[in-house]
Amino acid sequence: MAETHKEIVKVWIAPGCIVCDACETDCPEVFEVQEETCIIRPPALKADFTKPLTPSIIVAAEGCPVEVIKFETIDVEGPEPAAWKESKEPAAAGAPAGGGGGAAAKKAAPVYDGPPDPKWAGLLRTAATRPHAATPNAATVILPAKAPAEAIATALPHGAPPDAIGAAMVGSGYARPRPSIADRIRSKGASLAGAADMTRREFSIALAIGWSCVAAFVGLFGAAFQTFFVPKVTKEPPSTFRAGKVTDFPDVGVYEQFKGTNGVWIVRLPGSQLVAISDICTHLGCIPNWLQADQKFKCPCHGSGYHMNGVNFEGPAPRPLERFKVSLDGEFLVVDKSIKYRQELQQWNLPGAFIAV
Repeated sequence: MAETHKEIVKVWIAPGCIVCDACETDCPEVFEVQEETCIIRPPALKADFTKPLTPSIIVAAEGCPVEVIKFETIDVEGPEPAAWKESKEPAAAGAPAGGGGGAAAKKAAPVYDGPPDPKWAGLLRTAATRPHAATPNAATVILPAKAPAEAIATALPHGAPPDAIGAAMVGSGYARPRPSIADRIRSKGASLAGAADMTRREFSIALAIGWSCVAAFVGLFGAAFQTFFVPKVTKEPPSTFRAGKVTDFPDVGVYEQFKGTNGVWIVRLPGSQLVAISDICTHLGCIPNWLQADQKFKCPCHGSGYHMNGVNFEGPAPRPLERFKVSLDGEFLVVDKSIKYRQELQQWNLPGAFIAV
């Protein structure tokens, strides 16, 4: 009958992991220890990845203290690779090939009943013991100085189990074990207990600061609310203003000094009439420009054109420009923008639509 050997094609972790780090120490390619449990690395979910790592996976399963590492094997023709035999030398013969982590694996673990190695004995002689916080009745070996990793590895017997190596590393100070969940809970409780010791004065100060922050937030929210929702009141120039003396407009033409500030052109028309024309285009409300060379108002938005008297003659403008009421205050010309006169309503001949000078 042809010789065969076992190869692992599937490995998984049953519930009950205590996060002891032993499996990742034995086979880091397959196992990854996290905060609360251990997982199988994604590449190890494929059989082609786990087959060459069969010896390491078996060692990790045998070293698991809670026997949660399980695996599935297949029979492969041919002898085991030489490297596998070397890695399994310390294991006892007849260890199970599948279902790792069983009681049989624990029984097959090597037992070291000979005299301790002199180097390891020297490390233990210089150690001190102290009670552990979680187990006051037990003692933990704590070396006074950090020993080199090489000394620890040399001091251990060949093929020592992972828990013995881990204990040596922790005991020497070379490695520090991850705090247990119980230790983390105690630490959190201690911090909360310290916070509970706050004095009345400190509590009052903290309360005042908290309410100040709330008040500041409410104030900022109210300001933002007002800025966003309350209508803005635009500051416009007064509707009635003095446009200067009548003598300031001696010649026929368009005077533009009040266009930017008041939105008004003062125009002296042929026939000695002074009028105040609005600078708002009657099409869509753009601001026309006075083109002196062409003697017309021209809207830059849609091309509406107006004669100097405000009458539209080109473009989409539906009606002439509006005029404002004008009057005299002594020798001064007064413009009242609150009253408008429209040519299509036959209002340009009404008193106030112009001043005869």
